[in-house]
Amino acid sequence: MAMTHLTESQITHAADGSLGSDDVSALDVAAHIASCDACRALVDTQVAARRVLAARPIVPVRDLSAAVRATLENERPWIERLNWRRLSLRVAPIAAALTLVALFVIRTADSATGRSGDLAESTTTAVDHTVASALWSGEVSEDQLLTLFLSASPDESLSTYVPAVTKEK
Repeated sequence: MAMTHLTESQITHAADGSLGSDDVSALDVAAHIASCDACRALVDTQVAARRVLAARPIVPVRDLSAAVRATLENERPWIERLNWRRLSLRVAPIAAALTLVALFVIRTADSATGRSGDLAESTTTAVDHTVASALWSGEVSEDQLLTLFLSASPDESLSTYVPAVTKEK
């Protein structure tokens, strides 16, 4: 019985010794390898390759996740890489200090212009604001405020619509 050359699967099984000894085809494959130089060379090449691979030390695969994270980190815009929590903790004391300096400067400027926050000093000064400032000035009643909204222009003088208001300093 003439056999054709071995298939890749048969060569692989013959090289790793996984052909079953009780299998009839295993005997046919072994007989073919003994009689065919081409198939024997292929099996010998497979056996040699398996020995080389088995002799190599097993090297653990390097961690690619760190490299991927580093690449992604470099691709993010610089603004997203900032640690805002740490940055805000560093900037908050500076902002507080600047606010205190600004309040000190304003208070000093008010003192220099004659406006004092001292309650012991009781002088009466006429204060005139625009109509738009009536909301926050607290110098007009609710009825007067309603009248101002209905009839006044925001840039006009408040004293035009409300009698002169004096404010104690």
